[in-house]
Amino acid sequence: MMQLSASAPGKLVLLGEYAVLEGAPALVLAVDRRANVRIEQRDDGVCEVNAPDLGVSGAAVTVQAGSLRWQCDQAVAAKLSLVEHIWQGLMQEGLAPIAGEGFTLHLDTAGFFHVEGDTRAKLGLGSSAALTVALASALATMAGRADVLDDRTQWLRRLLRMHGRWQGGRGSGVDLGASVAGGLIRYQLVGSAREPAFTSLGWPMAGVHCLFVWSGQSVSTNDFLQRLAHWRTTRASDYAGHMHELGALAEAALEALQRHDGQSFIGLTKQYASALQQFGHACGLDIYSPAQKALAEMASAAGVSYKPCGAGGDFGVVFADDAERLATFEGAIVSAGMHVVPLGLDSEGISSHMRQTRDIPPSRILT
Repeated sequence: MMQLSASAPGKLVLLGEYAVLEGAPALVLAVDRRANVRIEQRDDGVCEVNAPDLGVSGAAVTVQAGSLRWQCDQAVAAKLSLVEHIWQGLMQEGLAPIAGEGFTLHLDTAGFFHVEGDTRAKLGLGSSAALTVALASALATMAGRADVLDDRTQWLRRLLRMHGRWQGGRGSGVDLGASVAGGLIRYQLVGSAREPAFTSLGWPMAGVHCLFVWSGQSVSTNDFLQRLAHWRTTRASDYAGHMHELGALAEAALEALQRHDGQSFIGLTKQYASALQQFGHACGLDIYSPAQKALAEMASAAGVSYKPCGAGGDFGVVFADDAERLATFEGAIVSAGMHVVPLGLDSEGISSHMRQTRDIPPSRILT
């Protein structure tokens, strides 16, 4: 039988959040927490989905005229809405598997949770984007179109169209970019068509040391983007002013990074953090949690830079030009109610594999 597997990393937006929506560059790191997908072909005609992190086991589904039809409780089907949206997106792109033999689909996002005793909390590391990339890649391979993964820029653009329909067109795709490309990238929406583009950068950053901290709180990015879209409509002039300031700072910081000017980069991240806080106050988004506000003040006094990562207040990054100063500041994080989370670089990005578990006639393999 045939077995497919695919995985993709999560991300942290180190700089350029929000401004990236308006064409500014963002600095994004793919981190070593991966979403994993496995598809096993079956010869009994049964199709089912297992997603233990969602509390789903053996959710029955049929494929009719290329579309999914859930044969399980509506509450269970609702938990798997992303699967349905990805399948529909692949259909529109001409990449969905054709109905045929049965299959079992396994979804694993365990790496995106923090577990402490009986407490389990989701980490804001882009799990839905990583799962989108991994699942779409596995299903496209299952449909005999593994070739679409070869050009990562074009595959990212197709994925952004699919994921954008699920998010209502509000996202920038920066998280998808990290999951597809891996490594540290400069990500930007370019041209009148706002097509995603990325450039790989070196890691670790020259003259810059990083520490990643977590507030212990889960944040809904989609909720933030919905509220921001409303504020953008009602306060267009204010929105444009804040985006211009954030975009200019992100551009300057990335130019400093490419010059290997670590001190200038860190100084500009401080300015970006301040502008981000003012933006959040103006539009009513809690980009900084109370703990993050306290930590930002402590960071300033200690000669390091602190800012949230991404849309809102769960993860943050501390930048310093001196490793010893950063290590000293790490002790202050605990007193601010934050948690240091060891995250490493994932340089691979999307990964997909296919193998036969036993020989079967080619005519019986899903195409």
